[in-house]
Amino acid sequence: MNFSTDPIRMETWSIDRLIPYARNPRKNDAAVDRMCSSIREFGFKIPCLVRSDGEVVDGHLRLKAARKLGIADIPVILCDEWTAAQVKAFRLLVNRSAMWADWEEELLKIELLDLQTLDFDLSLTGFDTKELDDFLLNDTGRGCRAAAAGGSSDEARRSVALWFAPGTLRGRHRHGRRVAASGRTPAVLDGDRSSLRD
Repeated sequence: MNFSTDPIRMETWSIDRLIPYARNPRKNDAAVDRMCSSIREFGFKIPCLVRSDGEVVDGHLRLKAARKLGIADIPVILCDEWTAAQVKAFRLLVNRSAMWADWEEELLKIELLDLQTLDFDLSLTGFDTKELDDFLLNDTGRGCRAAAAGGSSDEARRSVALWFAPGTLRGRHRHGRRVAASGRTPAVLDGDRSSLRD
């Protein structure tokens, strides 16, 4: 076993010192804007893993986003104790391991509903628009809304309205319309026509 108990070496480096791995098998250009949104919201909280020569072991997407945002310095953790083979293996592991676990969907939906109640931008959870629609607009999602509200499913369908911003699911409206918990789009909810305008 090569497990090391040495203290983690975390430093702050100029972004220009980091060298992306030329053969990185992950295609992530399409995800850069989403990572930029994440960094703007939460900050750059997950260091890149690097070698002393600047080679990036993990964090290519975060690095691209930081450069796009004009961030000059980022936190890094040095991984010089790894062999070349371990570096290659870890690059694959760190991406593949994110797919090992499954979601407990009932609990996930309740967490999303809590965030929605707090008027938090659900796109910052990492789920895309279709995934969020599937979680929050299907029959099971309606039951979770009822449970979260402490009432019956019928009560929840009458009283809970989901507001989705086009493309962002900010909790306002979806495709320019307010969507009721039943999944139907009423002409007017609660007698307030002005709230249906963008």
